[in-house]
Amino acid sequence: MLDKDDYTETLLNMVLDEIDDIILIHDSEYTLVWMNRAGLKEFGVQLEDVLGKRCYTLFGKNTVCRDCNVSTMHGDVGESVVRIIPRTGEMYMCRSLPLYRNGKVTMVVQHLTKCKD
Repeated sequence: MLDKDDYTETLLNMVLDEIDDIILIHDSEYTLVWMNRAGLKEFGVQLEDVLGKRCYTLFGKNTVCRDCNVSTMHGDVGESVVRIIPRTGEMYMCRSLPLYRNGKVTMVVQHLTKCKD
């Protein structure tokens, strides 16, 4: 039987995997710690292939995105910016939602919604 924390994590993963939008979770160093099924499908990767990699590498970059509002703390955190997924050329609205502990970003949830034609 799962303990309460394992049960909560399993349940949350199940719910997020059913969302058609891409959900990425990374730490304060941009290291990916989780991605939902929609993200894995869109990027054409397996979870074990992306865990431990930097989020910006999924967008074909070698460094933090210039307009990343989490890294710069400029603008409204949670404000959406357009991102293009290199493998497909699809445009997404990307919203970064940071989790703060003691005034510092510890984790970030990125929510990508495909732009309408």
